[in-house]
Amino acid sequence: MLRLSCSTLCFTQLPLDEALQRIGQLGFRYVDLGVQHWAHVSAPGLVISGEGFATSLQRGLAQHNLALGTMNVGLDRNTDASLEKQTAAVCALAAAHNVPAVCINAPPNGTPLGAAIGELRQLAAVAARYDVTLCLETHVNCLTELPAVAVRLVESVPNLGLALDPSHFYAGPWQGRDFSITYPHTRIVHLRDAGNSPDQILVPPGEGIVDFAGLLRGLVQSGYAGTLSVEYIDTRVSPEAYDDHVAHVTEMASLAKRILTKLKAPFS
Repeated sequence: MLRLSCSTLCFTQLPLDEALQRIGQLGFRYVDLGVQHWAHVSAPGLVISGEGFATSLQRGLAQHNLALGTMNVGLDRNTDASLEKQTAAVCALAAAHNVPAVCINAPPNGTPLGAAIGELRQLAAVAARYDVTLCLETHVNCLTELPAVAVRLVESVPNLGLALDPSHFYAGPWQGRDFSITYPHTRIVHLRDAGNSPDQILVPPGEGIVDFAGLLRGLVQSGYAGTLSVEYIDTRVSPEAYDDHVAHVTEMASLAKRILTKLKAPFS
């Protein structure tokens, strides 16, 4: 069954407990935990204090009747903690909540494909020890900004899938052309509307050009049964515009629910 979740990256301006409270109040049952250096917790931070964070997270989830659905992780290449240690800390947290797949940032553009595959094989092997699948986010300025390269990477590495963020296939160099070759490899989906340029990577639902009906229909037809995560990042939202921002989160969720209902695709 598809699971509709809300990313904590929607509410980074709030303390984590307040972010979880807001997500629960909006009617979500599942949370996509953002693990980024600019969010509530980072991957190196989990290496240092993973147990303490896990305790506070569990308390917040229980208090607001939520469950952890997935995670969006930015592995940090500029820190003393190795990528392997960061991956292990992330996957330990995921495994404790029976999360089957987590999103990680893809190698940046300019990385030789062979080197990227070698690195990803090491990280995916670490994740496999926790029964967690790593998923490369489709993202501009990364090797995964082109669908064919994204698919080649995941087909070259055991225990590696894709976290499909279609906004990057619209606003980036792919310019919204067919990316359905990614569907069979997709384990996580991020939902937000976008235009056709980098400065339109995030726009209010309905004001962009993402074909959500076609996207969800194609995913359902391909047998997708993972998480659909609403991801309207709040880092540039002013206090005056915060109510509108929250409305965009709700509108995106409502749009996804309407489409899934028409498709007769069960979701929770």
